[in-house]
Amino acid sequence: MQATSTPPLWERAIARMAFNASVARRAARVPNPIPIRDEELLNGLRIYRDGCAGCHGDYGRPSDWGTEGFYPRVPQFAVTPPRKPDWQLYWIVKHGVRYSGMGAWERLVPDSTIWRVVTFLSRLDSLPPPVDAAWRKTG
Repeated sequence: MQATSTPPLWERAIARMAFNASVARRAARVPNPIPIRDEELLNGLRIYRDGCAGCHGDYGRPSDWGTEGFYPRVPQFAVTPPRKPDWQLYWIVKHGVRYSGMGAWERLVPDSTIWRVVTFLSRLDSLPPPVDAAWRKTG
């Protein structure tokens, strides 16, 4: 029951399956309108650091709050980049996740902002050298 206790493996597996099935069923396959250019990826990085890293962690710095104070645990993207297509990540950020700390951002930021952070996150494993250098440079 405690948010700080570690959930059993079976509980995490069932929650992950239900979550993935729900997102896949609800999210529309909308193409990402953001071009894959260094400047756009850097914009996405800036947005991520300003609005997401507090819970999802930064390069070399997982979020203590996100890894210990939430249940379900907040994904730490510097450790494990998201493995969902852009359209699913966009839907998650826009609509949030019920029974978690992930709020819906649709009324707080424009769609273009959501797409920029999604564009950055979905390419964490393959960032161009200048963007990767900026990602690895922590304040």
